[in-house]
Amino acid sequence: MHRYLRAVGFSGVESKPQEMKLLKSMEKAPPYGGPERSAHEHSYAELKCEVGDGFGVILHGYRDASGVFQREFYFPYMEGQVVTTMAGGYVRRHGDKESYAVLCEEYRLGSALIFFLTNGLKYRERMEEDKEAEIRSFSLTGLSVQGKILLPVKKTEKEIERINATTRVHNQMLEAAREGDERAMESLTMEDINLYSQISRRMLKEDIYSIVDSCFMPTGVECDQYMVIGEISRCRQAQNYWTGEKIWQLQINCNGLDMTICINEKDLLGEPKEGRRFKGDIWLQGIASFADENGICRL
Repeated sequence: MHRYLRAVGFSGVESKPQEMKLLKSMEKAPPYGGPERSAHEHSYAELKCEVGDGFGVILHGYRDASGVFQREFYFPYMEGQVVTTMAGGYVRRHGDKESYAVLCEEYRLGSALIFFLTNGLKYRERMEEDKEAEIRSFSLTGLSVQGKILLPVKKTEKEIERINATTRVHNQMLEAAREGDERAMESLTMEDINLYSQISRRMLKEDIYSIVDSCFMPTGVECDQYMVIGEISRCRQAQNYWTGEKIWQLQINCNGLDMTICINEKDLLGEPKEGRRFKGDIWLQGIASFADENGICRL
C-alpha cells in the first residue's frame, strides 16, 4: 500500500483488500483528469483519476490484447501551482518500473535535489517521438502524512531587507563556486564556520525554531524524501470527492524555493495561516515544463 495515499484523502484505506477495491473502482471510473494517455507506438497506458482540485491518483499499466487495462503500479499526486526552479535536471528511469526520477542542481540549496517525476509518461512520449525534450523548469510539490504549524519568526522591515540582501550575495557566491571560483569557495567556507559559531551561542538561550527560519534536508533512507520548514504564503482547503476528507494545500517558501504541500487535515497539527510556517516530512514530486511549452506544465 502506498504510504502517501492518505495525503490525498484516503486515510480510511488501511488494508490490502481495501486498496485493491479502491484501485479497481478507479480503473472502471471515467477518466476524471482527462483522456487516457498512451506512450507512442506502445500499449503502455496511464489512467489519471482526479479526486480533488488538482490532486488524485495516477495508475500506470498497459492494455492487453483484449483491451483490458492491467495495472502495474500507482501513485498519488498533487499538481504544482507555481514554478519552483529554472535549474536544469537529469532524468533517469527507475530500475524496477516505468517511472522516472530527476536530479536537479539547485544552487539555492547548495546540494543536489532528487524528486519523483510526476509527468514521466509525457517525458517518455517526447523522447520516443524525437521531440525536443529540453526541460525549462520544474514545479515541485510535496505529499505529507505528518506535519505541524509553527509560529513565524518576528522580523522588522530592516531585518527582512538585510536577510534578502545577504541571500542574494550568498546565491551569487554559490554560483561562482560552482564555476570554480576559489575565492568564492573560501568565502562560503568562512561563512559556514561563522554561522555554526553563531548558532551554537544562540542555542544556549533560544529555541531552535526561533533560529532556523526555514529548512530543507533529506530524511530517511529514500532519496526523494525530505524534512522541510517553510513560510506559508498561501493556503486553501480542498475536499476529496470520493471520501469527503478535507485536504490542505499549502504554498510555502523554503530556502528561497516555492512549492506546494498537500496534507490531510487529520495529519496536520495546528491551524495554517499565511505568515505562519509549516514543518513536516514530504515525498517530493515534480512536474517538468519543456522548452517549447508556455506556462506551468500540467499532467
